[in-house]
Amino acid sequence: MNQPRVGLVGVTCKYESGGQRAEELLSGIKDALKKKNLDVVCAEKVAWDSADAIDVCKQFKKENLDALVIVEVTWTLDSMQYLFINELNLPTVFWAVPYTETFSIGFVQHFGSILKAQGYEYDYVYGLPEDESLSEKVKTVAEAGQIIKAVKGMRLALVGPRQTWRVAGSQDMSSEEWEFSRKFGVTLVHVEMSEITDISDTISDEEAEKKLSCLEKRTGKVLADKETMLHMAKTYMATKEIIKKYSLDALAAECYPMYSGLMNITSSWLADEGVIVDTEGDIGHTMVMYMLNMAAKGGACALGEVGSMDDVNNILALAHEGSTAHSLAVSLDQVQISPSGDKGCFVGLPLKSMPDVTVSSIVGSKGQYKLLVEKADTVEATHEEWVEGGEKLLVKLHVAKKASSVVNELMEKGMDHHLLVKEGDHTAVMSAVCKYLGIEKVTL
Repeated sequence: MNQPRVGLVGVTCKYESGGQRAEELLSGIKDALKKKNLDVVCAEKVAWDSADAIDVCKQFKKENLDALVIVEVTWTLDSMQYLFINELNLPTVFWAVPYTETFSIGFVQHFGSILKAQGYEYDYVYGLPEDESLSEKVKTVAEAGQIIKAVKGMRLALVGPRQTWRVAGSQDMSSEEWEFSRKFGVTLVHVEMSEITDISDTISDEEAEKKLSCLEKRTGKVLADKETMLHMAKTYMATKEIIKKYSLDALAAECYPMYSGLMNITSSWLADEGVIVDTEGDIGHTMVMYMLNMAAKGGACALGEVGSMDDVNNILALAHEGSTAHSLAVSLDQVQISPSGDKGCFVGLPLKSMPDVTVSSIVGSKGQYKLLVEKADTVEATHEEWVEGGEKLLVKLHVAKKASSVVNELMEKGMDHHLLVKEGDHTAVMSAVCKYLGIEKVTL
């Protein structure tokens, strides 16, 4: 992920006291934001009136911004500040300054009440640029803005067999797909599984052997036979062609049960190349994985579901069919490729120990969605625990509460069975994403 790009503008009014501080304040705030690795675009002028505000909007519209920071140098007019909100439509942080005579924080409260009444979200900070916590909050909002913008431009393929049918609505797509696209901006692309298998069938064994010799360098212990692994290499190569053909950012492939094992190792290989391939046609969680990978600036997510609960140690054992990135094991020695279905495979590994992880899950429809945003950590499983768990993906998720009570809460709050685990604490950014996208944030 590139540096989040932030527009910085100061607003004031000739009828209020304190406007003379504008340039000094903006200079200090600019430096503070740059120290947080933000790409700061400064307005070419301080906005003293609506004409100035319109000029700044013209400038900022050309800058591909992720968020906006408005420094409230003094009290100003609603009608002027409305211009920034309406024309730019960006996640916005209002920066109030601690000078009593300016009524800066009072104006933020006033204008914020208007925004809330109109259904807009915003953030604010109060203080001077020397306080690092203020620029840190701006960074969080800017990163959320960057994620939201990327999701709105995302192309996500639903790969799998479909028949033309309907009840009383759309024919080749479900109404749920339309609702999801309207809410998040994601463009869904239908790709038949036969498009991948047809390309795979055209790839020679010699080509596949050459590709497999490269992939084997980052592949764990293989229990599947050579014919199966050549077929997996062909599937991987075909999937990459499909990604290029449709300019895809991610794929949700229908694997289980009709295509069990077909896309699993491809998913694992591609995850370590920064490409998301879900293996259960799970569009929502594919999108959330994309968000989490952006928040973490790379890496891969693990997707699993609760297999057992340990109330003594507060451990949820998460398991899954097996398509997790090799890199999420301690080493390649702990990754095992096992045969599955007709010439398919699954990837088995115990997830490595991580002191901080973000746990997420999405559910919803008709424009109303809920997103789990929670912190936890993971404990490395023993080899015996992994074998007992079926030699698939095993995540020992250590939660803050009694394990069974966490599952009860997930059920009470109606959360889906799929749980995403991402290394690092990204709860602040994901909370901001929820806020600006109008998603209900769920915590435990």
